[in-house]
Amino acid sequence: MEAKGDLTGFTLAGRYRIVGRRGAPIVAGETPRGMYEAEDVRLGFQVALRLTPLNDMVEPGTTSRKSVGDARRAIQHHLQVAMSTQSPALAPISDWGDTDIFGVRCIYTVLGQLPGGSLREMFDRNRRLTPSQALVVGLDMCRGLSAMHQVGWVHGDIRPASIVFDANRRARVGAIDVLTRETIGDSDLERARYAAPEVGQGEAPSEKSDIYSLALVLVEALTGELPFAGDSVAGVLSARVDKLLPVSADLGPLASVLERAARPDPESRFTAREFGEALVAIARKVARPTPIDVVGIGFDELLSPLPVAPMPVIDQGDAGEPTGGIVRAAQPEPVVVPSEELTQEIARAKLSRKRASKYVAVAIVLALLGGVGAGYMLLRKESFQVPVLVGLPEGEARNAISNFKWDVVIREGRSDQVKTGEVISSEPGDGVMLKEDQSIVLTVSQGPTFSTLEDFTNVASTDALARLDQLGLVPNVAKVNDEAVAAGTVMSWAVAEQPTAKAGDQVVKGTTITLNVSDGPAPRVLPTLVGLTTAEAEAKITELGLVFAVVEEDFNKDVGVGLVGGQLPAAGESLPRGGSVSYWVSKGPRMVAMPVIIGQYKAAIAKLLSDAGFVYGTESGKPERKLKSATIAGEPVGNGKEVPEGSTVDLTYYG
Repeated sequence: MEAKGDLTGFTLAGRYRIVGRRGAPIVAGETPRGMYEAEDVRLGFQVALRLTPLNDMVEPGTTSRKSVGDARRAIQHHLQVAMSTQSPALAPISDWGDTDIFGVRCIYTVLGQLPGGSLREMFDRNRRLTPSQALVVGLDMCRGLSAMHQVGWVHGDIRPASIVFDANRRARVGAIDVLTRETIGDSDLERARYAAPEVGQGEAPSEKSDIYSLALVLVEALTGELPFAGDSVAGVLSARVDKLLPVSADLGPLASVLERAARPDPESRFTAREFGEALVAIARKVARPTPIDVVGIGFDELLSPLPVAPMPVIDQGDAGEPTGGIVRAAQPEPVVVPSEELTQEIARAKLSRKRASKYVAVAIVLALLGGVGAGYMLLRKESFQVPVLVGLPEGEARNAISNFKWDVVIREGRSDQVKTGEVISSEPGDGVMLKEDQSIVLTVSQGPTFSTLEDFTNVASTDALARLDQLGLVPNVAKVNDEAVAAGTVMSWAVAEQPTAKAGDQVVKGTTITLNVSDGPAPRVLPTLVGLTTAEAEAKITELGLVFAVVEEDFNKDVGVGLVGGQLPAAGESLPRGGSVSYWVSKGPRMVAMPVIIGQYKAAIAKLLSDAGFVYGTESGKPERKLKSATIAGEPVGNGKEVPEGSTVDLTYYG
């Protein structure tokens, strides 16, 4: 029966009295769904309430939501995970349940008030974000998504409408109480516009598809233009396949971060944690953020100064293990030649070489014009000016002074600015007059200077990477699953070219250092629980480091009474340690009455059996005559007898 009329005044679970509907009012005859304003009459404050008919969650083409019962178990498992995942970057859910409203079975979720509205509402009012505001929003979203992904939970539908703002104008991951559909329908254009290319090609949403969607939203928030936009679901999804995100250099430091987050290959994208760390790394390169002009907060409040903290970082409990800020240590003093002086010296070298070429040309002309005597006098000068040799390869430097009859002495040195084999300095320096047969000392680079190795064991990977950058060393990160070491912590390290090197040893800058970083516990592959006793199932779940939840019993014609009749997620799927598994107990086969088929003709019998969920089995006798008897698994059954639903019925006709 369809809902009729307004739900204003309707009270759910004896506690939540509906005050009004958000958006357009409900139309008579319309099924109750959408967002409502409600009052918690027990506690006396306003809440937001979402109504979703269970029928809306059924997806006949899937394996996990083929029926209303499947859908209810799926949403129950989803909400149990949602309410147990702790992060201040997630929109709050305080309660949920199911109820019948005018004969329509609905799931209701009770949400905390988020007065700042959504990013979609900002877009609809032509409001955009500055780069620093987009960075803060992106970081808040990465916090929330990282918390979700750590427990094996994928949002699946990140879009402007699912980014909501609290009273402090901080972004939260919204719509987490919604069971995202496994497929994108032809009418779901808004979801398609932000979907990752692999989702458009039929793959299930994943952690990496959440990152792609967030990157698209941030680009739109900055530019006002959504990449790969279109007017049809098929057109939008096909336009982004194998395409790099078109990001402009006008986005500054954000450009490269957003480009990687939205790469077409999921394996090339950030994780939520890595995305947040990349945003932290560029935070100092953007302007200080101003308050976001959200929709739901008044003008007077916007004029009030916000307590602006240092640029946020991913905190413990928000996006996994603590990363802290990236601490920039003071840069070490240049080892051999100050880079500024060296740059000036190389610049002078270019000018001096031009002058030297002029002097040589003049000497040749004088020799030609003045004859042998003038040329002889010119070449017999006792002193020559030292040209600029810094930055020249050793061979070129020798050739440049080969006619001056100087004694060339080569000394080895190291420089972080001058390439191997090039001159770092000359003694005396350029411009000095040096007599024949005197010595000129050329210091030639043997490569970069040395750095002293430090012990990176048990150091947060972000801190280790920042320190390696300061030391001029090249990191190679290898992620390793570990049950004990927190994710993001360096477990061990080694010098790729010198496996025996240890802390305190020196290596040339540019040397590769391999960091073995913990990726946390290995994912748990779910075993088959169906058919086990509840004790056996719970023991298996606990042994894997997972938690379990029991949902309501249901019928299963293939599993005996009291045994596990089904599970979510399904066997073979993976969950992180600490993830939640739901199972339900079988009530055995559903017993239904055999329809009145004895004495009927075949055409009527076939329809009666089909409508009652039975399978038409073998037949004997003359089918054109009336039915004499029926059996199930060899046992005779009569009209009205209680038998297992879905059984195969063998038929014997007269004759």
